Amino acid sequence: MFDVGFWELTLIGLISLLVLGPQRLPGAVRTTALWLRRARQMAATVKAEIEHELALEDVKSSLERDESFRQLKALERELRQPVEVEPRAGERNLSERSSPAAASDDKRISHAATEKRTRVVDDNST
Repeated sequence: MFDVGFWELTLIGLISLLVLGPQRLPGAVRTTALWLRRARQMAATVKAEIEHELALEDVKSSLERDESFRQLKALERELRQPVEVEPRAGERNLSERSSPAAASDDKRISHAATEKRTRVVDDNST
């Protein structure tokens, strides 16, 4: 970034020694080094994030160009559409099931099925 050689660093060190003095110079060097380290870490983090985003954009664009990806997207749209199911012969509509009489019929049928399963299990266990 900056082209600073040995003699430039020596000159900066001598000037800072004259301005700050020998007591405050080590603390100033530590503080400066800390800030430089933090700035480098932030720059590296930003660079890594940008590279990651660019890689994601590249993958996304290559996927969108792929024909199979387009077919998958079309299939996804098709699958997300609501499905209309016609009742089979002998089945009741949902509106019929919502009535109290139908609910009690459903309970009776469910209870009878449970009893039948219980009998089958009992027969198999003996």
